[in-house]
Amino acid sequence: MKMIILAIAVWVLTGLIAVLGVTAGATIWAYMEPVVDTAPMPVSYFAAASVGFLALLLSLGVSVGITVHAARCNASSKTF
Repeated sequence: MKMIILAIAVWVLTGLIAVLGVTAGATIWAYMEPVVDTAPMPVSYFAAASVGFLALLLSLGVSVGITVHAARCNASSKTF
C-alpha cells in the first residue's frame, strides 16, 4: 500500500512540475510579447526552458520507474 501512495505522489509531483512550467512560460511570454521584435531574446530564457524540460523528463522517468516497481511489488505479494 505504501508503494501505491508513493506512486501517486510522484505522479502528482510530475503534474505539478508541468503546470508550473506552463505558468512560467506564460509569464515569460507576457513580459516578452511587447518587445518581441525590438530586443533579442536573452539566452537565459532558453537555458531556463531547457532545464525545465529536463526536470520534467527526469520526473516522468522517475514516475514511470516507481509505478512499475509498485506494480511488481503489488503483484509479487499476491499469491494464488
